[in-house]
Amino acid sequence: MKAPGWWVAAVTCLAGTLRCALAGKDTHEYTKAEQVVVWTDKVGPYNNPQETYKYDSLGLCELEGDDIEVQQGELSIGEALEGHEFFSSPRLNIAFGQPAAKTPVCNMVLTAEKAKELSGKIYENYWYQLYIDDLPIWAFVGEHSKFGVDVSRLSHLLQASNRSKTPPSGVPPVPKHLKGKPLPRVYTHRHFTLFRNGNQIIEVDMEPSNPWPVYEGAPLNFTYSAVWYNTNKAFKDRTMRYLDPTFFEHKVHWFSIVNSFMLCLFLCAVVAIILMKTLKRDFTRYSATEAEELETMDGGDESGWKQVNGDVFRRPDHLAIFTVVYATGCHLACMVLIVLVFAMLNSYYASRGATASSFVISYLVTVIVGGYEGGRIFRMFGGQQWKRTMIYQCLFMPSLVFASFVVINTTAIMYRATMTVPFKTIIIILTLFIVLCVPLHTAGTLLGRRAAAGQSFPSRVHHLKRPIPTKHWLFLPAMIVTAGLVPFGCLFIEMYFILSAVWSHNKIYYVYGFMLAIILLLCLVIVCVSITCTYVLLNAEDYRWQWQSFLSCAATSVYVFLYTVHYFYNSTMSGFLQTVYYFGTSLNFCIGLGLFCGALGFAGSSRFVFLIYSNIHAD
Repeated sequence: MKAPGWWVAAVTCLAGTLRCALAGKDTHEYTKAEQVVVWTDKVGPYNNPQETYKYDSLGLCELEGDDIEVQQGELSIGEALEGHEFFSSPRLNIAFGQPAAKTPVCNMVLTAEKAKELSGKIYENYWYQLYIDDLPIWAFVGEHSKFGVDVSRLSHLLQASNRSKTPPSGVPPVPKHLKGKPLPRVYTHRHFTLFRNGNQIIEVDMEPSNPWPVYEGAPLNFTYSAVWYNTNKAFKDRTMRYLDPTFFEHKVHWFSIVNSFMLCLFLCAVVAIILMKTLKRDFTRYSATEAEELETMDGGDESGWKQVNGDVFRRPDHLAIFTVVYATGCHLACMVLIVLVFAMLNSYYASRGATASSFVISYLVTVIVGGYEGGRIFRMFGGQQWKRTMIYQCLFMPSLVFASFVVINTTAIMYRATMTVPFKTIIIILTLFIVLCVPLHTAGTLLGRRAAAGQSFPSRVHHLKRPIPTKHWLFLPAMIVTAGLVPFGCLFIEMYFILSAVWSHNKIYYVYGFMLAIILLLCLVIVCVSITCTYVLLNAEDYRWQWQSFLSCAATSVYVFLYTVHYFYNSTMSGFLQTVYYFGTSLNFCIGLGLFCGALGFAGSSRFVFLIYSNIHAD
């Protein structure tokens, strides 16, 4: 009777930890002249999207001093995993609906050390991120004579606006040895433009200006101003301006859908021909009369896949390992499907940290699916020591993620980057894993074993193994390499859009319908490829189809990883921290994709094998 209360407490803890963010303190409704908090987030070089640091690492005076009280914002699990770190900026006193003339923020004189650090950041095109009412703002720290990269359209507009302004009065005295040199300049003024609809904030823009030369002894006088305008745009549409339909809804994106669809039709036709060829002969043979069977006995087709009916359901080698990877793939497939469906319904791009939080929740909930499939397959093939296999399966994917997490997080700690996951978040995730994952996985395993008790194979497994005919040593590797390339053909265009959104600042992925369509077509392609490979293998009188069907489809992830390597070396990303984070994340993604594709391939081949051998009368 204690279980219901225990589960209620666990679910309450889960809901509270996953959604306790700044938005919980803010109802997005303001009264006239109510203070609007400006939250500073992170800074970093433009070329490296994930190399971000605390806002106060700029060394400016905005958050310094005993006369102000800087508040630290609470983070949800998703926000912590995405590397956010919020601190309020009390000196930016913006009142709702009240314009603000040019107002001083703080003054400082650059020391030699701070001038050198700030110059280096400007030369590296450092940008920073602010939040006002959960709306993001991006801007560059300063400018220099020549940008090393082609920056965003916003920065081009800001530079054009800054060039049209007259230089400020009171230009600081530049030392003689620096005169005539292209000094980096830091923006010292920020002009906020805010749009409201009733008592809600709809849009926020910020234009940095007044570039000030950076050198030892330079006086920096930071200021800000704000202006308010009314708008008729609805509150629910306020995040639409951050989307880029010209990029994500380009005709090339539609072409990828058509390309995948045509490839899927071709492979479905191939599988249909295989099924018609095999099953039609079987039905003809077993429905024939005795005299007709005697007439066709000399020209019988008892060869190929029919010869291995006594071995085709033999236990695969390394059953425990196979069960672990297959069940994990089923778990990940179910998790991805749930995340995509909810993303389409809830527009995750509009909520900070929602995507990462949804993956955590979905992983916790769908672990029962992996346990069910693992318990069912392991018992169906007569595996022993199922408890040990259940533990391996429960810890397999978390162990892989933890190993890469240790490397990435340790590197982030060394660099003091915001991508460092707080210890509190680690403890919360570990607690949720123990409280939810372990019992759900155990329950799923028990249910799977119970379901397998009533299942049997269509044909009896012989005691003696049938010898496998000798094949060329390249036969199986060539099949795996070729089979993995086919699904990649319908995936690589979508991978470009996904990578462009993940590894850039100014692109937000929002076309979840495209992704769902591609994944559904990918599933059909994988199933067709797996069935084709299994048929070819069985025709060669090789009954080791379980591992072959898994590896043939899982090989797709190898091509995806090679594509991520190609994308990295053709991008502007650099530096040890960004490289570690990029390849660590990409490796995790490709391992998960390989498990997903492999599990789907085995499931399709299993259904195909059960279907064709259910029509064979074993002797």
